[in-house]
Order: sequence, then structure tokens, then C-alpha cells
Amino acid sequence: MPSKHIVFADRLVGLNLQNGLVRMDLAVNAGTGKGKDDKPVQRMEITTQVVMPLEAFANAVAAQEKLLKELIAREKKARDALTAKSGDDAGKPTK
Repeated sequence: MPSKHIVFADRLVGLNLQNGLVRMDLAVNAGTGKGKDDKPVQRMEITTQVVMPLEAFANAVAAQEKLLKELIAREKKARDALTAKSGDDAGKPTK
């Protein structure tokens, strides 16, 4: 049985398609460096490349879109509950 590997990434820094396989480069924060005009820039270090068949990648994107919609709906529900509660408190006398 294959072992499970947990990978942490701060950012997806590369995404390309080669021979029907999607390759995703994941990176972590590697501190700051100097960029153009000696301005500080965030440095990212690629630590992992995930390779998936195109169909599996499309399914993963669909799952992420579904999760994002659920998160947006939860946030809206929480905001609506706070608005309703603050509206209920508006008519009450203060002590």
C-alpha cells in the first residue's frame, strides 16, 4: 500500500501541460530578496511538482470550485446572521 505524503505549499508558481499531463510546481516562502530597483521581493522556492493526467486535473479543479462555492455560501450565511442579530438589537433599549 502506498504511503501518504503531506505537502505544504504557500503558492502554486508553475502550471503547464506536457504530453497530456498537467504539471504543477508548488513553492514555499523562502524569505525576501532584492528585486528591480533594489526593492524587496518575496522569494519562493519550488519544493514539489505534482503531475496529473489532464482528466484528473479537470476533476480536481471541479472539486475546488465546488468547495469555493460552499465556503462563499457559509460566509454569506454567517454575515446574514450577524446582520440579522445586529438588526434585532437595534430596537432594544440600552442599559
